Amino acid sequence: MQQTARRETTFDGAEDAPSAVGRFISWALGRSEAARILRFAAIGGLSTSIYAVLTLALCHGFGIPVTIAAIAGYGAGAVFSYCGHRFVTFMSDGAVGFEIPRFAVATAIGFLLSLALAAILTDLAGFSPAVPVALSAILVPALNFVTLRNFVFVAASR
Repeated sequence: MQQTARRETTFDGAEDAPSAVGRFISWALGRSEAARILRFAAIGGLSTSIYAVLTLALCHGFGIPVTIAAIAGYGAGAVFSYCGHRFVTFMSDGAVGFEIPRFAVATAIGFLLSLALAAILTDLAGFSPAVPVALSAILVPALNFVTLRNFVFVAASR
């Protein structure tokens, strides 16, 4: 006698099998390095959006000088970035007093790298501003991922 596996059927007749979306979400919340990189990109994108929207809103909507607005926007994006990377990307349970100063150092290094690229490539070498921006968009996130994983959120389960 051969028994076949039966799936439960819900009230609407659909089989109780995980959908493609459900499987993707389950994978994205997992511990694989690829899932972690996806979460890193999502948090980074949202953080960058917070910076851009807040900076422009303060500058254009409230007349705050762009330098001050950019500092406020960058700070708000950094706070979101820390929380997002701590709880979502790296799922860290490390000591906040240990992680926050290290995160501030990592963020400052990324910021200074982007400034250095702009100063050297645009001001000294005469390249279009698009060149250091493009390089920063590639190098800074890559550096941040490695730095956050190996220096900031070291208590996170791997």
